[in-house]
Amino acid sequence: MSLFKRVKTIIKSNILFGKNIDIEDFEDIDVDNIFYEDRNEIPETNENTIEEKYYQVLGVEYGANFNKIKSAYRVLLKKYHPDLYLNDEKKLKTAKKLTQKINEAYTYFERKYQ
Repeated sequence: MSLFKRVKTIIKSNILFGKNIDIEDFEDIDVDNIFYEDRNEIPETNENTIEEKYYQVLGVEYGANFNKIKSAYRVLLKKYHPDLYLNDEKKLKTAKKLTQKINEAYTYFERKYQ
């Protein structure tokens, strides 16, 4: 299973089925390249690709309304907020990067819909 599919599965199961997934599941993930199946892949810079990436980050289907986006954002932020992992430096670093990606995606949609 590719890295992208693994992360997508973890995030979707977390949101859709309410499973408690510990941040340890993300320890071996390169958060900076989380969106690309092949790390040698050159990302496109057009608007649709960026938007698709942000839908994937939040674990919602493409074209979801803002209420679903907001709900997914809140669920992810509650589970992966860095303040929950202050005792473990490795988990804290991963949580900070994940939270940054989640916030970036949410900010994009917030600006788009307002």
